[in-house]
Amino acid sequence: METASLDLNLLRTFLAVYRSGSFTGAARLLGLSQPTVTTQMRALERQTGRELFERLPRGVTPTPVADELAARIAAPLDELAAVAGPTPRAGTRAEPVHLAGPAELLCTRALPALAPLIAEGVRLRVATGLTDPLLDELRAGRHDLVIATTRPRGRTVHAVPLTDEEFVLVAAPIWAERLLGRGPAREDEGEGAAGRKTEGRGVVERDTDTDGVVVPEAEDEIHGQGPAGQGAEGPGPAGPVGEGPGSAGRGAGRQGSAGRGAEGQGPAGRGAEGQGPAGRGAEDQGPTVRDAEAPGPTGQATEAPGPAVRHAGRRSFVAPDSFDPAVLHEVPLITYAEDLPIARRYWRHVFGRRLSRTAAVTVPDLRGVLAAVAAGAGFSVLPRYLCQDLLASGALVALLEPEDPPINTGFLVQRPGASDNPDVARVRALLLRAARRW
Repeated sequence: METASLDLNLLRTFLAVYRSGSFTGAARLLGLSQPTVTTQMRALERQTGRELFERLPRGVTPTPVADELAARIAAPLDELAAVAGPTPRAGTRAEPVHLAGPAELLCTRALPALAPLIAEGVRLRVATGLTDPLLDELRAGRHDLVIATTRPRGRTVHAVPLTDEEFVLVAAPIWAERLLGRGPAREDEGEGAAGRKTEGRGVVERDTDTDGVVVPEAEDEIHGQGPAGQGAEGPGPAGPVGEGPGSAGRGAGRQGSAGRGAEGQGPAGRGAEGQGPAGRGAEDQGPTVRDAEAPGPTGQATEAPGPAVRHAGRRSFVAPDSFDPAVLHEVPLITYAEDLPIARRYWRHVFGRRLSRTAAVTVPDLRGVLAAVAAGAGFSVLPRYLCQDLLASGALVALLEPEDPPINTGFLVQRPGASDNPDVARVRALLLRAARRW
């Protein structure tokens, strides 16, 4: 498209319409009337011989021709506006820098990093919100810089990677203990169909008619644990009878595929309270955690975790290949949006399956989600930077530590061209430098 002979005023108006998404918004930005903007856009479309905007009931949407034109003229027009703009008088303060982004990242990372500039007199006006609306406002000239959680599309804004955030599956210790089978003992009323007596099963207790059955997540929880058939409540095919050994022997505190019970004495450990072909011990724990004081082959108390259990400080978490996400089925999910964007991404990345849940609590601020989870309301998936202090103190537990955790990249975004406010460049440079340590 030939732009050399086009009227600069028309191009300036076009760019305002393109960035604001409406003739009315462009008129407000330029100090013109809405009919004037409409007339200028019709004139520009006649000069180019192409339709630039598709009229909608509310606003307009650019055509591919408009996308191409905006990409070509945005930077030169912004540079020209900076040169032609008024020069600040000596001794006057620069305009505030308008910075926008996620509330949590701004409050916990960006604003503390910018403290030295603020102390030197730089003024900030901070707005919070979701990425897409903030980017629209950036294009319309309402912000100078936006921290975006997704890479912007198109060439009308300039984005550089700022920081990576890792997502963590977290819960309060009270839930972690129950889910990992280390909670306080609890005896069910009566004995199940398989004749077992259960104590300390926590919140994932199930009827015995589904013992050992692997059920898809879309239908039910998954409790099977491996080739030995030792699910959360499922007996192995060669379970012990009374005191007799079995090829997959379980004891009073049977733990995992290689776990020994509190009375187990070796690879064919005996159950302290065998109940028959599907008998289990008195204190059946989780699918992958050993009893904290289960005696070893020599009868000495041990505190070593089972083969599928690791340690993080004073708390234990289960390795991803042994953790069954279905155990979270009855635990309340706390999140910041009804569509569960962070949790859904975590499930796909770590478990390779779709998350089908309804949130128990939604809070449009991850700090609120963090507070609810730390208080014991349920579980969530949160950025590690937001909860790392509580994880370090033990007030929060990472239920998993996958080798390849989900990572999301944040971007620092601005309009092309130099700003006429020198403090914008100072804020941008300091954020990029500080983000290396985040």
